[in-house]
Amino acid sequence: MLKGTMKIELTDVHTGEKKTVVEHNMITNALTEVFRPLGLNKSPGKFMSSYAPYYQKLLGGILLFDHNIEENANNIYPPAEAQLIGCGAYGVQNNTTGTSRGGFNQTESALNLTNRYMKYVYDFATSQANGTIACVCLTHLHGGFTSYGSNDAVFTSNYPLGIQISDANLQYVYTGYTGAVTGDKYSGLTLEKTEMLFVIDREADVAYYFRIDNANTIHILQRRAYLQSVSVLENPYSQKALVEDTALDELATAMATSYFAYNFDHANKCLYIFSSASYYLKPNDTFLITKISIENFRIQQFTMVNTTDVNLNTNGMRFAFAHEGFVYLRTYNSPYDIYKFEIGNAANVTKIRYSGMTSVNGTPQLAYNGRIYYENAYNELYIVNSATNEAVKPESNRIFSGSNQICYTPMLNEPLNYFCSYGNWSTSDFMMLANYLATINNLSEPVTKTADKTMKVTYIIQEQ
Repeated sequence: MLKGTMKIELTDVHTGEKKTVVEHNMITNALTEVFRPLGLNKSPGKFMSSYAPYYQKLLGGILLFDHNIEENANNIYPPAEAQLIGCGAYGVQNNTTGTSRGGFNQTESALNLTNRYMKYVYDFATSQANGTIACVCLTHLHGGFTSYGSNDAVFTSNYPLGIQISDANLQYVYTGYTGAVTGDKYSGLTLEKTEMLFVIDREADVAYYFRIDNANTIHILQRRAYLQSVSVLENPYSQKALVEDTALDELATAMATSYFAYNFDHANKCLYIFSSASYYLKPNDTFLITKISIENFRIQQFTMVNTTDVNLNTNGMRFAFAHEGFVYLRTYNSPYDIYKFEIGNAANVTKIRYSGMTSVNGTPQLAYNGRIYYENAYNELYIVNSATNEAVKPESNRIFSGSNQICYTPMLNEPLNYFCSYGNWSTSDFMMLANYLATINNLSEPVTKTADKTMKVTYIIQEQ
């Protein structure tokens, strides 16, 4: 069992006056998820090498937010309303111009195996982490690199946001290893043939696909995932056995069959399919959203109008992304802007503000708790915050591979883990997002750091 104590010391550089705040934390389920077995695919080698020492890697980052975060063990990501004020990473100083991240205090930090605790100490200069601090959390080492974004973050290639969690590949997508023509967002969709991977359910041990046969017909297919069990009669390398094929009710509104995109949203466990008759939408043009609940296969459809005064891109299988009741589309022409539409009410449209950039040349890859992550092939990663309607940059310049060709398939009810693949020709791995909250430590009263103060944050994790 782990117990944590956190101390903040603010020192006025002019008077020497010091203010000290001490609080105790709670432990979330993040580390439980990290260590949970992943069927045939999770190699213990990662936990003996890449993840070790655990206190340096799995708890080696710190995050400071301006809002309290509900002390619930299942809250492993902050809500979008909680903005990042400061951060730090084990063993690393901040030699960039970014002002969110502080420096690791090597002298005062200490591992004490006799008394079974690790003391992390981070120092923040007068220019760093200025703002109101209401909650302090430990995270992965990589999560300590401004992983929730700021307006002056400097991209680095050394600390991706996604961390590999296995050495082996499960061939969910490669056509020759599934018994069907399967693919994902990079492969393209062929009517009546292609099965598009959209979510993996570890508990039920199935991978979900959809197939579009024509403008009015969709099938949902479930194939064996081999994450909970294996069959002695099946070869998990050469076959992804079909478990169930469900023909959905005929669609009330026919889909255009020229251009498609899709995503699965953790927030409501729904698949969203976007269809358009053209590769871009002029003002007042329409596109269709088909929403399918995988819990009961209920279908809802929404005809959406481009209520902006610009052309919107509808080309490629990532042209739109639905999350928490809104859909996000990018402009067709550069410099690229992002617009947020309320699903079912296109009159409610907001242009996303940019902070620290003038264009987002990327596509939406994944989302959780109101943050949508955009990535491109030029080693640039952006985060759109639905609470502030603002896009910011993390220090990580990529999610996992540094290529926007990779596809991130979510795991049902498991926001930490994603399956990575490349269309219908290769897979990558399972990965976990590194900006999880391993602990939550709310302050009884928020403190404000200003440019006339330095700050020291000491966080002790004790094994009991």
